[in-house]
Amino acid sequence: MLHRVFDVLARGAAKLAANTVILSLREGYIALIPFFIMAALVSLVTHWLGYEHLQGPYAYLHSFNNLIWTLFPITTLLSFSYYLAKNLKLNTFAAPILVLTCFCVATGYIYALDSGGVGINNRAGVLYTILMPIFCCYLLRSALSLRWLRIMSVGNVSLFLVKHLNLMLPYVLTVFVTFVLFPYFDSGLGACLSWLSASHSDWSQWQQLMSQIIFSHVFWLFGIHGDNTYHILASAELTGYEVVPGLDNYSFLSTFVALGGSGGIWGLLIACLLQGKQSHESQIAKLSAPFSFFNISEIMMYAVPVVFNPFFIIPFLLCPLVNAAIAYALLQSGALTLSNIDSIPWFTPVLLSGYLLTGGFIGVALQAGLVAINTLVYLPFVRANSAHNISGRELDILVKRVSAGRQLERHVEAQFAKRNTAQFADQRQLHKVISALKEGTLCLYYQPKVDNTTHKIIGFEALLRLKQADGQIKAPWFIDVLERFEMMDVVDSFVIDQLELDLLQFQRHQMNPKISFNISPDNLINRRYRRVLKAFSKFPGQVEVEILESSYNNNFERTKEIVDKLRAAQILCAVDDFGTGYSCLNILSKLNVDTIKFDRSLLPVNAEDKATYLYENMSQLCNKLGFSVVAEGVESPFHVDYIATLPVNLMQGYYFDMPLTLEQAMRRYSSS
Repeated sequence: MLHRVFDVLARGAAKLAANTVILSLREGYIALIPFFIMAALVSLVTHWLGYEHLQGPYAYLHSFNNLIWTLFPITTLLSFSYYLAKNLKLNTFAAPILVLTCFCVATGYIYALDSGGVGINNRAGVLYTILMPIFCCYLLRSALSLRWLRIMSVGNVSLFLVKHLNLMLPYVLTVFVTFVLFPYFDSGLGACLSWLSASHSDWSQWQQLMSQIIFSHVFWLFGIHGDNTYHILASAELTGYEVVPGLDNYSFLSTFVALGGSGGIWGLLIACLLQGKQSHESQIAKLSAPFSFFNISEIMMYAVPVVFNPFFIIPFLLCPLVNAAIAYALLQSGALTLSNIDSIPWFTPVLLSGYLLTGGFIGVALQAGLVAINTLVYLPFVRANSAHNISGRELDILVKRVSAGRQLERHVEAQFAKRNTAQFADQRQLHKVISALKEGTLCLYYQPKVDNTTHKIIGFEALLRLKQADGQIKAPWFIDVLERFEMMDVVDSFVIDQLELDLLQFQRHQMNPKISFNISPDNLINRRYRRVLKAFSKFPGQVEVEILESSYNNNFERTKEIVDKLRAAQILCAVDDFGTGYSCLNILSKLNVDTIKFDRSLLPVNAEDKATYLYENMSQLCNKLGFSVVAEGVESPFHVDYIATLPVNLMQGYYFDMPLTLEQAMRRYSSS
């Protein structure tokens, strides 16, 4: 049963992780971790050491603490807006400024004072820190797609200038629509909150407690500071009450429910540590432990993450409910008594807070038992998250899928100053490439390589593809343009990182196919070979770098040196498209590669074709020199029968399969 649940969660997690809004939220929250930790530490210091009561030179600390939490909605809004704009291919400065303006004016977060100054109402618009960026950014993107709103077209003018001038009318339209619709939406939301507050005002202490735990933790799952938001939205009757006589809800929740932070984070932290030293979860848990000691849970919340992670919905809600139910039952039965009715600050470490509240080790034992229960609850979900969800390096790859176009766009503007009339046509062609990459996403497809004798799939060649906005998959027609402008590094980086991630996916399914890939010769020789070593040395004998024959012709000694380094790390090397350049038999005898790939153009059309003699002798020669031979372009039964008689190791071509997605490739490999 649990296995089925995790399968459902895995599918949900994959869809969520790939969703632009969720990806942007996660990026935004991770970027804000330093701010969250700083804000929590400032609160810790001001409350713990009582600086809010001090005068003179330390008085500013209390004001600083208030200011930090007042700015909390703005920081969340700007960070989310920036990353959502980036992933929607919008201007990453103009879009956040637009969102900030709409948010502050529409919600009343910033308002004018009669004295001429401005004030801030940090209770206003807390729910709109997520809704406003989504609405404004998607509306702005739709407006930008309307050609009749464009003031200028691309010409002999800076692309940077054209892009910003064309923002003017979409900007105005977005602001107008937001201000027209917001009052109606806000009125409806306000009526709903008023109804909820009025209908629940007569709840018992137990009902109030459950309501606070559930609603605050649901807010946390959406990345909103749950405790603060609940206190802002709920009525005073639902936020200030005694759980049992002499024990207010604040002390009860701090001592027996939020053990390490909302969601029983100490249970999650220990479960993550049990994953093993090298796991993503374990490393984040080690980093978070010193902060969780004082119930500061933001690192675990946003870096593991808990926010927008379907794997943690159940334990994140279940653990605090279990903690509350056990502690409440013990208090009601008299098995747990209190000796200190003073409020226990939220930052008091677990075990110490239990000792202080109960005046003995019974409180310590209860907290330790609750942490143990929380750990057992979290453990299977942490393992499932580690096995199926996107985290760590995988997030970086997901981000790169949608950012290649914007990275290249920065190169374009840098080159504008160097452009002259003779280069204008090339610049327009480059602009076309940049537009295509901004509107689409890069991806890898896999073409099978089959054994010449058994016809079983031995491995794949990783092929770069562009998924257009309309869903069509196109071959990388833009490579020549990027090479001409020396911009291949962004694409090569994506290929290496994505292949590393996909190899881990094969590994998780107990599959170890040999996979080859291409990389720009200049990048391999000058820079990227170190990245190749780092990415693929952990897959010994499984990865093959395909090097163009021209690399040896242009710089034989340097190419030979790099190939030796790769092979020393058990990364195989192949000469790609052999026979299409200035093939030299002298170089062939000195090559230090493992494989020779015969270009498709060398294959004979039929048995009478004179190319049969050339292909036969080349394959025999390479075989005697100790190279593995791969025949590319196998597309007919004649090709298969003809190659079967030759000392060729592998075949590759449309006769066996078109390039496949990762999921299709894994299914074909497992069934071969």
